[in-house]
Amino acid sequence: MNKPNRLMTFLYALVGKSYVHESVDQVREAIASKCFNTLADRAEGHARGADSLTDPYAFQPGLLDLHDELHDTWHYLTALKARADVLGCASLTDRLEDAANATSEVLKHVAEAAEATVPHQAPAPK
Repeated sequence: MNKPNRLMTFLYALVGKSYVHESVDQVREAIASKCFNTLADRAEGHARGADSLTDPYAFQPGLLDLHDELHDTWHYLTALKARADVLGCASLTDRLEDAANATSEVLKHVAEAAEATVPHQAPAPK
């Protein structure tokens, strides 16, 4: 089945339904399409934003926002994993656990990067 047009997608949403892909190839195509159709614009926007940073402190707001978004993503993946487990979808549960663990690792690195925006200070005299 071909993906419905935007109007049909909207109508599906109104009745609480959504289009699903019925093959791995369709899922891969959807991921690639969503990613690559906007990749150049997003990459350019991120590059412009990064080019405007003038000192380490300027990195903090973006890194803190990113950490918050990643933390939300981790909670979402964890909830999906729990539900997949309840439904007995072992392979899906494993993949979601891997994704949640990888996101947790990225969270740690982003937090460390945010901390690195603060210049090192000499220890206080005793």
